[in-house]
Formats: sequence, structure tokens, C-alpha cells
Amino acid sequence: MARSSPSPADARLIAYAKAQGVEVTARQLERWRGKPDPLLPPNERTWPGRPVGGSSSAADDEIGELVVWLGNHQKQGGSRDHLILGAFAEGLRVPEDSVRAAFGWHVLAMAEDLRKNLGPLPAGTDPDDWVGDGASRIALEHQHRTVGVSRRIRKIDKALRELPALAEFWPTIGALDGSGGAEPLDNAGLTFHSVLGILLGADGIGPETIARVVRSRSGVSDLNPGAYLLETNNGDPLQALRDAPAHRLPGLPESSILHHLHTLVRDTPLERLRAVWQAAGTLATWAEDLCAAVEAEIADGLPGPASEKWIYGMLFSLSRDLIRVGLAEPNPTPSQQCSSALSLLFVAEGTEAALAVADEGGRHRADLLTPAPLRPLVAGLPAR
Repeated sequence: MARSSPSPADARLIAYAKAQGVEVTARQLERWRGKPDPLLPPNERTWPGRPVGGSSSAADDEIGELVVWLGNHQKQGGSRDHLILGAFAEGLRVPEDSVRAAFGWHVLAMAEDLRKNLGPLPAGTDPDDWVGDGASRIALEHQHRTVGVSRRIRKIDKALRELPALAEFWPTIGALDGSGGAEPLDNAGLTFHSVLGILLGADGIGPETIARVVRSRSGVSDLNPGAYLLETNNGDPLQALRDAPAHRLPGLPESSILHHLHTLVRDTPLERLRAVWQAAGTLATWAEDLCAAVEAEIADGLPGPASEKWIYGMLFSLSRDLIRVGLAEPNPTPSQQCSSALSLLFVAEGTEAALAVADEGGRHRADLLTPAPLRPLVAGLPAR
């Protein structure tokens, strides 16, 4: 129940909001401070000390701005997590634990779905069989669900492949893909290995499997130098997943990628979380602008910088998913943007780990191939 009258600090917040044209009540302030995951931090308390004794609360302007924002954006029945993420994205002082909980909800939901599909480990069952059987069940359930690639992407791929000005380019690409490579995966295979990778991390997937996934997702041609690098490189592309994460989720294998994601949500500095959120918010504009620029170059018959970015991004399979997401979600919901932000954070952390041990050639490839939305998140890339 709300107090019969607001505290002096809350009265100042209510008056501050009213001066901004927003009606806020004491009951609303209490609901916003409600647990779990409060939207509003408590007012700071001051302690005069003896002989005065007692304490008093004081509202600051930062909290006042948050109150105004909440008053303007709260909707009946709206998601509390969406409000938390929206206010956080605006740079407002939402409680840190609430921000991390809102980001972490996606990881927890995925973990819960996987736990349900796996079920408890039966006595006497080999853990590898338990995980493999669960991944097989999920793959069978999803084998007829295709990952949507827009007609626009396919049309650009086809036009670049047939562009006369690039006729001499494709043999060069073919020379970079020095083997026939492993067979691409079908939809059921992609799902199976994706689930196995999520469940087992580096223990469940290897470079050859990653290369097969990469070959399955490229689109400009059947050539893929990126997959060839994975197939022939003696390095470990999963080194970042070898270290034990600081935080774990119950009911999942010890090597699960979700432990790493959970740790990132728990430990990543808030400013970096805000940066990945903002980067995820650029995907739609970036994808649209890149598509339009490539289409203009194709229309002129003269491939230029945009076509180069497209081709190398597709051939090495670093950009395709980001373009697909950007086109599919032109106005992402907070949940969609949060999911994209976590994906970008995970890839950025892995890229930074790879750069830390890369030779000059590896750093050059990373500079060439890292998509624009990801670049601000990766330390160690040359400025452009």
C-alpha cells in the first residue's frame, strides 16, 4: 500500500515530473521500486548523525529524469523488462541488477528450453548420449523450419555472381578455397550442430564442423575461403570457450556456451552493455544502406566498395546473418534488439580473444572482414 502521503523526496519527484508535463503518483513510484527488478532506485538517504538522529531521503535530478521517462513510456500491461531496457538505452539510472536481469532473461529462457528438451540425466546413461539424443530431438522438430533469407539477399547474390565486371574475380576466389571442403549441412544438420554447440561449447564442435556450418550459410557462390581457413588452420578458433566461465546455470553441461553468455551478462561493464545495445539498434539501417549501395553498383555494372564489403562478408560468412536480421527486423522490439545485442557481444568477445593471439595476417583479415556494426565493439581493430 502507498503511504497516505509521499515522503518529501517523492513529493519533489512528483513535482519535478509535473513541471515536465507528466502526472506521476506516489503509488506509481512505489510500484516502480517494487521487487524483483525495480525500475526505480530508492531515494538516497542522508544521516545527520547524533544528537539529531534519524535520517531523511533526497531525490536527485537523475532520478527525476528517470521518473519522467517512465511516466511517458509506461503502458498498461507492458513488459517491465522492456521498460528497463528502454530507460537503460537512454542512459538513465536504472538499477544495475535490473538491467542485468533484463539482458539475462533471454539466456535463462534458452537454458530452460534446453533443460526441458534434455530432461533429467537417467541413472547409468552416458552424458554424451544424453546430450546427443536431446540435440537429435530438437533437430527433428525443427528440420522443416528454414532460416529465412530474403529474396533481396538472394537476388543481390545472384546478380553479383553474374556481373560481367566480376567474371575474372571468381577464379581468384576459387584459388583461395583450395579444396572441395566438407559437405555443407542440411537444415536438420545445422540445427543439430547448433544445439550441440550451445549445449557443449568447445567440447561439442570442432573446426571442421564450424567450416561445414560456414559453407552452409554462404550465398554468393559455392566457394568459401573462410571455411577453407578453418579447415586448414592449425589454430583453435574456439580458444575463448576453453576457459571456465565465472558463473554457471544449473542443469546444463559444464562446457555449455550459455554459461559464457550468462557470465557476460553478469560481469560485462554497463557501458559496454549499452554499447552493444546501441550497435544492435544500427543493424536495420546498416543492412538497408548496404543493400541499396550494392544494388546501385550492380545497376551501373561497376562493383565498388559496397560490393566488395558484401562479397567478402558473404564469402567469409561474417555478415550474412547480421544483414538477414537487419532486413527481417526493421523496427526491432526490445526483446529482438536484446537478443541481437547479446549475439554481438559474444562475437565481439571472441574476436578480441582471437586478435590477442593473431599474427599480422590474422589481424589484417579481421580488419577486412569485421562488419561495421561489430567494429566499435572490438578493441584492437585499426581505426577507419
